[in-house]
Amino acid sequence: MCGEELQDYLNQVLAYLLKNGVNRQDAEDITQEVALKYLEKQEMVDPEKIKAWMFRVALNKRCDLGRRKMVKDRYTSSYKEEPVMYTPIQQVLRNEEAAECQAILNQLNPKYRNLLLLKYGLGFKYEEIAELLNMQMTTLKSALYRARKYFVKGYNEVI
Repeated sequence: MCGEELQDYLNQVLAYLLKNGVNRQDAEDITQEVALKYLEKQEMVDPEKIKAWMFRVALNKRCDLGRRKMVKDRYTSSYKEEPVMYTPIQQVLRNEEAAECQAILNQLNPKYRNLLLLKYGLGFKYEEIAELLNMQMTTLKSALYRARKYFVKGYNEVI
């Protein structure tokens, strides 16, 4: 496919997104992501179905963006309320609980501890962790499941 044809398809994707109510900045971002994904996967895309493939990718990216915004709005709206003030006793209990969690983490296999810290401590996504640790997604999810199971088991022993 020549560059002009690719640019024409991308312009059509952008126009489609704008017509469907996506704001200009998000539509341009999605279109750029479509272009990047096409350049990465062009050998795998049937030449007769490139346009349909691009529109499908754009729709998926739009849905992902909508979900991310919905989750972000849900969490940010709950944090816009007054900050929670803890009594000294509540703060001591929170500190003790944090110390117990840290002790349990220290007893775990380093692989499981790192997975839990990446996922829940630092908030990494599955894809990011898999790429960072060079793991397959299914292996990562299984390992995180076991890590959570061992953590819960250790936590229940403390209680």
